[in-house]
Amino acid sequence: MNNKRTKFFAMVLVLLSGTAMALSTDSEQPIYIDSDSQNLDMNTNTVIFTGNVYLRQGSIRLNADKVVVTRPSGEEGVEVIDAYGKPATFEQTMDDGKKINGEAFDLRYETGKSFLTMKRNAVLTQEGGNQVEGQKITYNIDKQLLVAESDDSSRVTTVLQPQSKQEKN
Repeated sequence: MNNKRTKFFAMVLVLLSGTAMALSTDSEQPIYIDSDSQNLDMNTNTVIFTGNVYLRQGSIRLNADKVVVTRPSGEEGVEVIDAYGKPATFEQTMDDGKKINGEAFDLRYETGKSFLTMKRNAVLTQEGGNQVEGQKITYNIDKQLLVAESDDSSRVTTVLQPQSKQEKN
């Protein structure tokens, strides 16, 4: 394995506590976005939200300095949401009631694919203390697959808490 570019592949169901799945009703909920300002470009189906942006959809919560929402071909249900912050943060409740939290300077959520990409100082933490840190984390929510990558100056770090500590939290 290349020492300069370390990859850690894991099934989230092993890493992030057993059978946890994203709250199954989240994708069926409307998306609400509050911000200081917004700019809509109807030609490109793009809306840019700036200034203390707060997005919510079901149990999903996202905070960022700037959020760009694009609807490719104007099609509902396949929005691409790009969030930028120092860091941008998100939270989601899983079907088992536990929360996952993430943060990174750049986040991308593809609603139609249930696919999250976190870049630049990415951290994904599950309630109970399990955590993955890397320069890039991708997470396929439906398939429960996570890939964390490092860069030339860092490595991927994973913290797995013993079951007894997770149960206390």
